[in-house]
Amino acid sequence: MGLIYAEQVEEMDVAKMQTTHVNEIQILNDIDKLATQCQIQKTPTDTLEVKLYEYVEHVHKHFENEERLMKKYNFPSYDMHKTAHDIFLSDLEYSSREWRKYGDFKKILNFIRKTPEWIVLHVNSVDAPTAAYLAQRMTED
Repeated sequence: MGLIYAEQVEEMDVAKMQTTHVNEIQILNDIDKLATQCQIQKTPTDTLEVKLYEYVEHVHKHFENEERLMKKYNFPSYDMHKTAHDIFLSDLEYSSREWRKYGDFKKILNFIRKTPEWIVLHVNSVDAPTAAYLAQRMTED
C-alpha cells in the first residue's frame, strides 16, 4: 500500500506537470517503503538516504519548472502559487537539515508521511487551474 496514488490528484493539462506529479508520487511511495524496511528490519539506511536526496532535488526542480512556466505565460496568481511552494520548501529544507545535521530520520520521515495530504490539496486546488491556464496560453503561442 502506498502513501498516495496518482488517481488522487487531478490530471494536468500540461504533460510535463503531469509527469512530474506522477514521478513525485512514486518517489514518496519508494521512500515510505524503504523507511518502513529500515525501521522494522533494521536494514542500512544508505538506499533511503539516496532516495531522500532524490526527493529534495525533485521538488526543487518541480517548483522551478512550474514557476518558470507561470512567469513565461504571465499567470495572474503567480505570487500566491509561489508562496505555497516557498512554504512547502521551507518545511522540507528544515526537515532535511535536521536529518543531515543529526542523522535522525524522524523529522524528514514525518514530513514525507504528511506530504500526501498537501500534494492532493495543492495539485487539485492550485496546480490544476494553473495547468489549465498554462495549456491555454501555450496553444496561443
